[in-house]
This record gives sequence, C-alpha cells and structure tokens, in this order.
Amino acid sequence: MDEPAVTTTESPDDPSSTQHGARRAAAGRAAGWALPRAKRLLLCLVAATVIGSPLAVAWAITHTEVDGMIGTTPTTFTLSTQGHSEVRLGIAGTVYLPQAQGPIGVIATVDGPGESGSSGGDLAGYVRPEMLELYTGLFHDPGAAVDEYVSLVEQELRDQLVASVFWVGLAGGLGLFVLIELLPARMVRERRRDAVRVGASAALALAMVAGLAWVQLQASAGSRGPTEGPYALSALDGTLAAGATTDSPVVRALLGGAINRARSLVDRQEADERAYRETASQGLDDQSEAMDGPGEGEVSVMMQSDMHCNTTMIRLQRQVFSMLVDDDQAPALLAIAGDLTTNGTAAEGTCIRNERDIAGDRPVAAIGGNHETDISEQQMADAGMTVLDGEIEDVDGVRLLGDLDPSRSELFGPVGLRGDETQVGQGERIREVADDADEGDRPDVVMLHEAYATQAFLGIESVRDLVDGPETSLTQRPLDAADDGVDDVPAGSVFYGHWHRPVEPRVLWNSDGTWTFLMELNTTGGAVDRPSLTNFSTPWSRPQQEASFPVVFLDEETRMVTGYQLYRFATDGTVTVEPRVDVGDLDGLADYQETQDSAGSGSSGG
Repeated sequence: MDEPAVTTTESPDDPSSTQHGARRAAAGRAAGWALPRAKRLLLCLVAATVIGSPLAVAWAITHTEVDGMIGTTPTTFTLSTQGHSEVRLGIAGTVYLPQAQGPIGVIATVDGPGESGSSGGDLAGYVRPEMLELYTGLFHDPGAAVDEYVSLVEQELRDQLVASVFWVGLAGGLGLFVLIELLPARMVRERRRDAVRVGASAALALAMVAGLAWVQLQASAGSRGPTEGPYALSALDGTLAAGATTDSPVVRALLGGAINRARSLVDRQEADERAYRETASQGLDDQSEAMDGPGEGEVSVMMQSDMHCNTTMIRLQRQVFSMLVDDDQAPALLAIAGDLTTNGTAAEGTCIRNERDIAGDRPVAAIGGNHETDISEQQMADAGMTVLDGEIEDVDGVRLLGDLDPSRSELFGPVGLRGDETQVGQGERIREVADDADEGDRPDVVMLHEAYATQAFLGIESVRDLVDGPETSLTQRPLDAADDGVDDVPAGSVFYGHWHRPVEPRVLWNSDGTWTFLMELNTTGGAVDRPSLTNFSTPWSRPQQEASFPVVFLDEETRMVTGYQLYRFATDGTVTVEPRVDVGDLDGLADYQETQDSAGSGSSGG
C-alpha cells in the first residue's frame, strides 16, 4: 500500500520564511521605485540633449581651434560664421576669401615668418625668393594642401561637437531629473497628463537655448569684423583664391609680384622635374634585366629613409616596385626608417599617402623621423601604414622593431627632444625589447632613425667609427666574432638613416655563427642634409644630391640577410641598378655551429 505523500507547510511563525518574504517585499519596493526613475532619467537625458543641441553646436563652433604649420610658419586655425574665410597676417593685414560651407569658413591666423622668413617677421619675409621656393607647393597642388588643413579643422569640430553634446545632455538631463524629483507629485501627474503644456514648454526651452546659442555665436571672434577688404587681389584670379580681397594695399602690391615669381618658380621646377624623371624612368626601363628578386627560400624588403616628401623619387621608387611585381619578384613589404616629410605639416599628408602607394597592395611599415609630428604619425596610420611604436610587429611574416625618433627638428628651426627620452635611452629600450623576446620571435629588421640610438642599441661607442672604418668582408666569417667590437646582436638586421650619405654596409658576426646586417640608409629623396635658406630641397624639386635605396633579401628560415641590391639615382637623372651583393655565410652556418657544439662537448668531456 502506497504511503501518503508528505507535504510541508511553512509556519507563519517560522523566522526564516518571514525574513524571506520581507526581502522579497523590499526588493519589489526597490524595483518599483528605481525602474520608473531610471526611465524618467533616460527621458530627461534625451530631452536635454535635443533641447540643448543648439547650444552644443555653438559651443563646438566657437571652441574649435587647431595649431598647425603652413610651410615653416606656425598658424592657428579657427572658424568664421560669416560665410567667408580669412588669412590674418597680423600688422601686415588680412586676406578675405569668398570660400565657406554655408556660413562656416576657416580663419588662419599666421604668426609671421619668424626665423624662417625674416628677422622682423613682416610680410616681406614671405616674398623672399627662398621662401617663395618653399611655398610653391601651394601652387603645384593647392587643392590637396588646403584639403589637409580643412580636414584637421573638421576633425576638431567633430570632436568638440561630440564632447559638447555629451556634456550639455548630461548636465541638462541631470538638472531636469532633479527638478522633476523635487516637484510635488500632484504637479508631476498634471504635467504628464497635459501633453500640450509639456510640448509648449519644450518648444519654449528650445527657443531660449537657440537664442543663447545665437548670442554666443555673435559674441565670438569669428562673427566680428568685415567680410571683405577694399582692395581686390586680381593676381589670385584663376586660382582657388579667386575673388579674394584684402584690407592692406601693401599685401596687394607685394602679392602681385610674389604670385608672378612663384608661378615662374613652379614652371621652372616642373620642367626640371619632368626632365629628370623622364631620364631616370628610361634608365630603369633599360636596366630591368638587372633587377633581382628574392631567390628560392628568400623574401625581400624594399627600404626607404629620408624621402622628405620628394614627389619625383616617390614616383620612381613606385616604378621600381611595380617593375618587380610585374616580373614576379615583388618585395614582401616596404619598410621606412623615418623622415617621410619635410616639416611634418598637415599639407604633407598627400605625400604620406603617395609613399604608402609605392608598395601597391603590399604592406608598409614605418617609423617617424625627426621631421615627423603627431599629425604625421596619424596620417601614416590613416594611410594604412603599420607605424612601429617600440614593440615587435609581424608584418606579412617579417618581424620588425622600431619607434619614433625622440628628437624633433623644424625646418630652419631648433632641434629638441619631444619628451624626456634621449636617443641613447631609446636605443637601450629597444635593445631590451629585442633581448626579452623569445629566440624564435626576435626581430628580423630593427629600424632606428638616427645613429645615436643605433649605437646605443648595439652597445658601442660610435656607429660612425664602425661603418666608416676599414671595409670588412660581408661573407667571410672571422676566426673570432668579437673582432668587430660588437657583442652579439639579437636581430637579423639593423637600419638607420638621417645623415643622407651613401655608406657601405657592415656584417656583425655573432658568437653562434649567425650574423646581423648593419646598414646606414642614404636619402631616398635626394634631399639636402643640412638645409639653409639658400640651399634646401622642396618636395617638388628633383633630387639635390644622390638618392638611393636598397632591396634587401632575407633567408626565410633563419631570417638573416643574405644579400641586397642598391638602386642609385644621380643628380642628372642617371640611374644605376647595382648587381646583387651577397651577405653572410649561410652554407657554412650549419658546419660552424656543429663544430662549435663538438668543441664544447669535447671541452666538457675532458
């Protein structure tokens, strides 16, 4: 006979059941209190964001400010709300441009030519022949240069708008929520029922905020002053600045002559550059059979350093890369050891993108040199380059290590550190990263822009003494690896540039039979090493000294350099594709290591 089911019933006097019920009741009350208020808070935040949006927009417009450089001149960019743009030259006057997006234009406040133009900082500094030569880039491709500066201002406006909308919505929403919470419940219930009253109140609030925003815009510097000058600048007709006026008769007089001289410079530079490029391009075609690609079991890397935005050499290096691709000898990547730009200005973003395009659909890895800025590094990343930042990066199977030059040099200006780290400190830090990597993950290629960081990485007194010393064999292993005066290097190769000179590379032999390829890269752009106002390179001029770059071959298994081929471009456009130079002793490496192991075993056994 089945036993009856046993049921249990909680006694109302049971303390545990009473506590459980109390907790459930408390939780219900908390939920009943919190959920409506959370919804109310969300509605308040949304309402405040919508109502406060005019004020947020006005705040963003009046607080957008970008510090940049035009050529060598510090310039501050702000916004105008009067439907025009301006170039403010201080006591020299203002140029008014009929260009804007609706009511929003750009105001460029120029801080005078300073050291790079004239000691007095007056307008005459801008029309010196040397300064005109530097600024003729604005006449080669003015649209691209202007677009780079405008994009910086647009990005800053977007950032300011996002921040202002967030803070206006947050502050206004919290304030509205607190106000509603403090109102008597009866008033809250009446306002909820009266949709018309709520809508009218919101419209009134929006109108008041819009009025405040209008007042703020009218009170800003970008909404004051004239919108055109009494003097027409007819010299600018036919350019992007067509229709410009000025309030200065001096600007009108000087600019008229300056434009004509700048156009003459442009014409002369373009003719020179075209003749150089045609000669060099034909020279490359004639020597196509001499171009080597990686052999069996090898990968190749095309190197570049100190291009300094030279558009001629960018095109020619691109031609070499394309010819290698067409011949099924494509490098795995392009590696750039710094100084892509002339002065790190926003306008040079076009050059950076063109340098990225040298490699076509192959990857590009780069470090910034002493001429790059934060803007340059951002443009490099935006262009699709892998910008090395002190950690080992695997780029299409090649492990690279490098970092931005710790020093910053302005064209014709001072040289100083960006922060607290010196070049010696950078070299030592990069060495620690390489030392700490597992043996199979050590870098194949280390790039440091300057020699002082390189010698700290190598742990030697002077890299210049090393590379300028007596030539040594690139393929014959010495009896003692310490003969080169360099301890074992935890990298397959080390490259640096900066000095703009052609130097024969060196092989540093390690105690385990491996080797490290050391190469000082020449200027790929043929740029003058120490520019002065009477002797400097511009991005649109042909190379001012010999330009060159190597294609380096690495063994796929050991990741060591097994050879290189150098491309030289003389100042008259003559091109020399040098024969491949073999590096290291790959055939004898296994025998050497076996001999060393045997010697070590025999020693320990004795």
